[in-house]
Amino acid sequence: MHKTMALVRNAGGLLVFILTTSSSTTILAFRGGIRNRPNAASTAHRLHAAEAASATTYGADVPYREASYDPHAAAEFYKDRPVESLSRLTQIVSKSSGFIADTILDAKLNREVELVDQRSEELLELVSELGPTFIKIGQALSTRTDLLPAKYAKGLVGLQDAVPPFSAELGRRVIERELNINIEETFSELSLEPVASASIGQVYRGTLRETGEEVAVKVQRPAVLSDVALDLHMLRTLAPVYQRSKEINTDLVGLVDAWGEGFVNELDYRKEARATTEFSKAMKERQLGSVFAPEVVEHLSSTHVLTTKWVDGERLSDSDADDVPRLCGVALNAYLTMLLDTGTLHCDPHPGNLLRTPDGRLCILDWGMVINVPEDLQLSLLEFIADLNAENYEDVPDDLVKLQFVPEHKIDELRQSGLTVAISNMLSLAAEGGGPKGAMQRMVAQNKERYAEALAEFDDLDSKEATEVRQRLFREDWKKQMAEDAMSRSGDQVSTSTTMDVTMKIEEMQEQNADVFAIPDYFVYMSRAFSTLEGIGLSSDPNYSILQECYPYLAKRLLSDDSPRARGALRMLLYGKGDELDLGKVRELSDGLESYSSSTTSVQSGRGRSQEGRNAAVEQLADVLLSEEGNYVQELLLRESAAALDATVRDAILTTLEPLRNPPFPVPSLGLFTLPLEVAKASLELQTIDDIDRKKLENVKILTSALGKSRGSSASTRKSRSGLTDGSVDVGRLLQEVNKRQRALSRIGVRFAGSLAHIQARRLRARTSTTVSDLEERRASEVIAERLAGLGADTLDELAGAISSLDKDLNM
Repeated sequence: MHKTMALVRNAGGLLVFILTTSSSTTILAFRGGIRNRPNAASTAHRLHAAEAASATTYGADVPYREASYDPHAAAEFYKDRPVESLSRLTQIVSKSSGFIADTILDAKLNREVELVDQRSEELLELVSELGPTFIKIGQALSTRTDLLPAKYAKGLVGLQDAVPPFSAELGRRVIERELNINIEETFSELSLEPVASASIGQVYRGTLRETGEEVAVKVQRPAVLSDVALDLHMLRTLAPVYQRSKEINTDLVGLVDAWGEGFVNELDYRKEARATTEFSKAMKERQLGSVFAPEVVEHLSSTHVLTTKWVDGERLSDSDADDVPRLCGVALNAYLTMLLDTGTLHCDPHPGNLLRTPDGRLCILDWGMVINVPEDLQLSLLEFIADLNAENYEDVPDDLVKLQFVPEHKIDELRQSGLTVAISNMLSLAAEGGGPKGAMQRMVAQNKERYAEALAEFDDLDSKEATEVRQRLFREDWKKQMAEDAMSRSGDQVSTSTTMDVTMKIEEMQEQNADVFAIPDYFVYMSRAFSTLEGIGLSSDPNYSILQECYPYLAKRLLSDDSPRARGALRMLLYGKGDELDLGKVRELSDGLESYSSSTTSVQSGRGRSQEGRNAAVEQLADVLLSEEGNYVQELLLRESAAALDATVRDAILTTLEPLRNPPFPVPSLGLFTLPLEVAKASLELQTIDDIDRKKLENVKILTSALGKSRGSSASTRKSRSGLTDGSVDVGRLLQEVNKRQRALSRIGVRFAGSLAHIQARRLRARTSTTVSDLEERRASEVIAERLAGLGADTLDELAGAISSLDKDLNM
């Protein structure tokens, strides 16, 4: 049977589908979401019409399918369709020419500041009129002031919610066609109008007839793939021209491709369904019970329709509940887990997608756009954070290359530009909490000035020490100038988010150093997520610090990752550029792990009403420290413990036998008669305490004092407001974990003995470096000490090797 189909719109806005066969003609018309039928058409006729509409609205005349972005295929496709491209270009130019002309005139007449709010609103309307592609790009550009002037970018934030819906009736027909269902048979209720509308789809609320469960049904806008593909092709073609005209380092073609891949992937709701399900699964596997994504209803989902169970809740940003800061921490841990662990980052973190549920959990919505973060980039981020924390600014340029901010061949220019210090200072400033306003006030109050007085103690002002002091004071004054400048700005121009403030400054750096500095795509999405969360946190707590909130997850990540690069990041964090353990960092890591587990394990734990989180932290710490197979953290702990024990024992021996080492009266050398005394003195000489040992002994005293206070706190059984016993160490729980690992303890004991032998051998080996000519000029006891040191080091090295072999044998 011959069939033809036509789709027309009359002057009154009536959308008409005409299906013609050899025997009949069927007409379906839609206006304002109300279905108009000229007569009682049969079900078969309506299904035929829907099938015809499907061929037109989805997948027809496009260069590639959903989730298959291919710019080269698009170039070939539109090369044969010049009229289509020209028509769209004409449409874009005609709609935007007025706005462009107005902004040029504003600049000529010096009225940009006066009309900035009006122009922002006009830009919002313009982008909305240009369609889904420009709406998505506008959302991305709302945080890219390196590509769009900040005075206009802020107006695009409204794109999150200002998207008009398409015909509700058309949406319902798509549901039936895509899912091959009858709405009345499947749903006992389905909202006539969408409850939410976005750039590529809209959501209906319904109730399943079979189970009574409430669901959200998201329907994709018809013909959106065709529109997106054409717009992306045009943007990609024009990007090189714009890049050359602005002389910027950002790869605009690559940026359009990144957007394109994300946009086109977002058009396949099956991928969104997988990402939604995988997120909840990943959070559950990692015991993050306080955060989840909606549950997907698989049999009612397809490429263009996604059905999930309805989630009751309120926007996190609108909630006045007292646990909003806790949930900000939960959200931050979830995003850090995505960024640095699972490698799948949610790219649409605006406030409307973060819900606080009535039971105090966090639900993250809309998983259509995600990006993959490769493991190499995850580890580079960890290394960067560790270097900043340890103030190891020397390696920051290398980190920025790994993080894709700077091309490798530009690293020398980066070192000379001063950007390293600028970025480091900005992040140090941000870590103080309270947003930019509080941080700036603190920096102004520090009142750093008068270099000359600080340098007066140095004879040589060009010495390394004087130079370091001068550079440090310069950086501090630089911070002060930034603070005073920020405080002088008027209300709306001062950012309420430290993350946004830092992002804007990084974008300014990119604009001022376009030939050196670029902003990678992942950073845009990361900064959007963090600025959204920080803004919500600051609304509840004026001293909220986004960077401090990151530390719990970083502690968990570094303590649980035994890869070589993670080991290096952990060592940098704990030791800096030296060889001495920073106990303050150890305590921060321990507290961070407990904070992470408490806030994420369960709602009750996060509220301080359950020991579940603390118990989980103890168990996780025990898994690391008491691992039978061993790991880098355990290795560091055993090495530091062995060194501390060695220094403590030697200090006790020297204190007791000091009269023998330095007798109150001179003892003449009488050959064999005094040889035993010389050997004893030589042995004691090898036990001398140096500066490194004194640092170890100081750490032992600090730890002993801390443990004593902890026992005192436990003994007094202080109670928190929630009724739980406070105290840093849950001894009972820790002993339970120890008792579970009896076999591991035996192997750890063997490793500790090996560490002790190795530490002592290394110390003695350092005493054998004196030359023979030096030995001839030294006292007999010193010569004997050198020889004893060499013999002892050899013996201890052999012992350490034997112990290592024993440890391996125990594993068999």
